[in-house]
Amino acid sequence: MVGRENGYIVFVTDTALASAVQSFEWAMIENAVGPSIQTTQHGEFAYIPTAVGTITLTVRLLGTGNSELAILSLQQDIAATNVELEDLIAGAKNEPGPAVSNPDVARELINDHNPYYQNVALTTPEVGQGFKRFVFDMVFDGALQRAPADRKRHIADLASSLNNQGADFAELSGKGAGVSGTRLAVLAMILPDMLSFTELPEPAEQRALADQELRDSLAALSEEQRIDLFNLLRCPKSNIRLCARIIESLRDRYFAGTNFEDVLTGMSGTRAHWIIRHFREGPLVRT
Repeated sequence: MVGRENGYIVFVTDTALASAVQSFEWAMIENAVGPSIQTTQHGEFAYIPTAVGTITLTVRLLGTGNSELAILSLQQDIAATNVELEDLIAGAKNEPGPAVSNPDVARELINDHNPYYQNVALTTPEVGQGFKRFVFDMVFDGALQRAPADRKRHIADLASSLNNQGADFAELSGKGAGVSGTRLAVLAMILPDMLSFTELPEPAEQRALADQELRDSLAALSEEQRIDLFNLLRCPKSNIRLCARIIESLRDRYFAGTNFEDVLTGMSGTRAHWIIRHFREGPLVRT
């Protein structure tokens, strides 16, 4: 999207190659202009397109003495931001009544993440759009809680902790990660062979100690497991997909047999309220 930041990440799965890479050289050509070249120490790069058209990105994986070890390339179309949304935001300023609650978050979700939450699907399909609405609301709420710069800083801190084998990983994992604000420990509970499903006491004074113990268990996972969790939550596409998976898992555990239309509307939304609390704070022991 024009004016929206694109993030690019290189995952090096070959152990020998990963150990030999010293830096990454990124060359960006936008609408036949360039290349604009930037070198990074890690396999991550960000770029903001300036006009509708195409971009071609090439990244060279460099070893000692800037020797080329591997090269990758990608071409993408550049589209304009959503005109209908901008008209809605502009129009709401001049109309009585409620406006778009947070235009920046609305722009992020509509322009940057729309395909990701639109494509979520339940393991067992059901009638209605309740599940997608719930996922959208959770992602919107996660994006509201922290600005993109704060989320990016948190991801960078987690990466630094992993790279340096820091003791602060347990503390950093207390914050929800990525656009949906997903807790690493909650994700680890629904993935195989990581953490056992553990409920925390609901009273805040008891929960603090139990949550610390849970995060210590998370930090005690193998380095490979912690890196896997981090990589799954750092990218918006997989972050949103796994947010949806957690929501479905919590529904199945606590309200089995209830479809998401009923989760949202039945019992005055009590079920939805509890799933949100389990996602953000827990899971919690329901008394």
